[in-house]
Amino acid sequence: MDSEQIPPVFTVDQLPSDPETWPTYQKRVSTRAIKIDGPFSVDTSEGLLNCKDGYLAIDARGYPYPIATDEFHLIYVQE
Repeated sequence: MDSEQIPPVFTVDQLPSDPETWPTYQKRVSTRAIKIDGPFSVDTSEGLLNCKDGYLAIDARGYPYPIATDEFHLIYVQE
């Protein structure tokens, strides 16, 4: 019988190397998003995700996804 290999699980304290040594990438496309006040859920391409307060965005393939308000302001600026 073939044994399935268990994929690695990474946490903030257990990464494969120092992130400062990783290549840097920048997004190629703009992101459309709207602020949603209060909790909401989104049926994403990866399953149902919940957000306490944040933005509803559309990814490059047209799928919706939530972004927490604090994370959104770290990543995005309005064009």
